[in-house]
Amino acid sequence: MKTGIKETKELLGFLLGLSNALGESLEDGKVTLIDIASLATPLLDAPEALTGLTEIPSELSDLDDAEREEILAYAKEEFSIPETCVEEIVECAFDAAAQLTILVQKLIAACKKVS
Repeated sequence: MKTGIKETKELLGFLLGLSNALGESLEDGKVTLIDIASLATPLLDAPEALTGLTEIPSELSDLDDAEREEILAYAKEEFSIPETCVEEIVECAFDAAAQLTILVQKLIAACKKVS
C-alpha cells in the first residue's frame, strides 16, 4: 500500500524554509532582530514538520517517479530553487532529514534513560 509523501513534504518544507531564512540572514554577515524575526516563521512550522518524522522512511522507501517529481516541483516552486540545482538541494535536505531523525531518536532514548 502506498504511504504517500505528506510527511516528507512537510519536513522538506521546514528544512528548506529554515535554510532560506538562514541564508538571507547571513547574506550581510550579521544577525539582527529582523533576521531573528524571519527565522521565527519557519521555526513555527517545526512541530508539524517533526510530528511525522517516523513516517518519512516508509514514505521514501516506496517513493515512485511521480512522487519524486512532485517533491522536486514542490521544492522548485515553493522555494524558488533553480531547475539546475533543485535535485541537489532536495537530496541535501533529505540527508539533513536523515540526520535530524537520528538526532531525535537519540534524544528520545536519552530522555528515557534519565526518567
